Amino acid sequence: MLKINKILVPIDFSEVSHFIVKWAKDFAQKLEAEVLLTFVLEDLSSQEGVYANVETLKELQEILMNGAKQSMEEFVKKYFSDFPKIKTIIEKGDIAEKIIEIGRKEKADLIVIGTHGRKGLDKILFGSVAERVIQLSPIPVVSLNPYRMEKNL
Repeated sequence: MLKINKILVPIDFSEVSHFIVKWAKDFAQKLEAEVLLTFVLEDLSSQEGVYANVETLKELQEILMNGAKQSMEEFVKKYFSDFPKIKTIIEKGDIAEKIIEIGRKEKADLIVIGTHGRKGLDKILFGSVAERVIQLSPIPVVSLNPYRMEKNL
């Protein structure tokens, strides 16, 4: 049977992330696995000249990155203060592609990702990072929709 030593858990600090982190931590504890808690900030450089000038985008990216670091620290304090096998990763880029890249680089055995349950126009406009990760990842992926899971509990 496959031994799961490292579980990559991408988060976006949303309400869904809180649920996913609790679930992934419990799962990791049962398996005695390390959690790779990961946040990927969308790279804004592709928007240069379209919505703002380069300096404004760089400043915004820096503000967002600092906010992500602070939010990550809060998540770790809240959910992992009693859990020694935690590594945090914050990077920027295409979110789905970067999650997969991090998974490969860190030799993750499993990715646990949350879905927001978007439908219709929201899904068309915003797409689904989870869906792209599931389609593109060579690493096994568990996707959780907390809204559906809570109904079934």
